[in-house]
Amino acid sequence: MIRDEQFYENLKRLRDSEGFGALLGMRHTHLSEGYAEAEIPIRPEFINLQGTVHGGVLLTLADVTGGTAACSFGSLVGTVDNNYHFLRAGRDVTKIIAKARAIKAGRKIMVFDVTVEDQNGKLLGEGLFSYMPLGIDISFEKASQ
Repeated sequence: MIRDEQFYENLKRLRDSEGFGALLGMRHTHLSEGYAEAEIPIRPEFINLQGTVHGGVLLTLADVTGGTAACSFGSLVGTVDNNYHFLRAGRDVTKIIAKARAIKAGRKIMVFDVTVEDQNGKLLGEGLFSYMPLGIDISFEKASQ
């Protein structure tokens, strides 16, 4: 099924207002079928003792962005598995940006390649994320509130 731009705008609003991602200040900047981009502005409390962005913030952004790309097909999803590689320490970072693209969008399992970069395009991490479509259509009631 082809979705219109309003579907993607509603999905971005819904995901931006959701729980932990919203607490971190996550914002989805681009969404199309099988693809999503999102970012988090880095606050002082996201920096660890080594002076770099905490890995949990990087991994959360990667997982949620991949999940949003998976939801772009119309169903809620659950994360099944991920294999994320921390490639570079995030020093002097003001914003992190994730990009997720579908590798396989099956009925039972969906696999996405997700990268996380800093504001200068420096690759901080990359991983494969698997999601299971839950067969629950996405409702935009919360997004319109």
